Amino acid sequence: MSQVGVQWCRVWVTMLLLLPSAPVEGGELRLMRSVLISLQRVQAASFTKQESLDLPPGARPALYCSNKCTLRDWCQLWCAYPSNTPTHCLISNIIVMPTYQETNLADALTCHTTRPKDLATHANITAGKQYITHPLRVKENLLDGFYNYDLKHCFFTKSSNSDRWFTLDFGQPKCFQHVILYVQVNHNAIDYFNNVQVRVSNVTAVTPPEDFAAYDLFGEFPGVASPGQVVEMKSPKPVCARFITGHMISDDVF
Repeated sequence: MSQVGVQWCRVWVTMLLLLPSAPVEGGELRLMRSVLISLQRVQAASFTKQESLDLPPGARPALYCSNKCTLRDWCQLWCAYPSNTPTHCLISNIIVMPTYQETNLADALTCHTTRPKDLATHANITAGKQYITHPLRVKENLLDGFYNYDLKHCFFTKSSNSDRWFTLDFGQPKCFQHVILYVQVNHNAIDYFNNVQVRVSNVTAVTPPEDFAAYDLFGEFPGVASPGQVVEMKSPKPVCARFITGHMISDDVF
């Protein structure tokens, strides 16, 4: 099979993945974290599932909106708006990390995300060459803390084995147990995401990707990936490392 580029859509690194929950109003109130985000950015996302609900008279937005989000297995984020006197809940499957930094502050309001704290957001990233025919699919998309399932917001590398990689540098060792990779949502996932290795290290950065084998193997995913699959690699105990690498290895060397 001829080589293809790899479509990295998101990478998250976290210590905690599953969040505790408590029953409330016949459902569960999940432990959520506040995040500042543009309401327009959430509403304009065209590849997502969303629902707008009227707040009943006298209802507390935090209790009502959290409960409605919890009762929908696809809900990742809720916002009560307008911010001063909320009258509506916006519930969405957009993924926003607590560490996301909004740039459109004029339209921003405090929303609440189900996602745990993440170490990868805004880490330093280096990567193989991207396809010039996809100028929006840059490596920084992996770490901006916002994912709306749009392929334009993924990272698309060139097809050579020497380009299908990325390296995260935290600047100093960070401890984590989960590395989570999101696969693109269309049918090309079967070709664009397989034979993936994730490695970690505290030593000085090595020459990518030839010397990645010198790093410790954290996890691997042979494939075949399905559209929109969430690939979770988990360590039985915390791992502390400064560098994390992801590499899709060609069939002839895997």
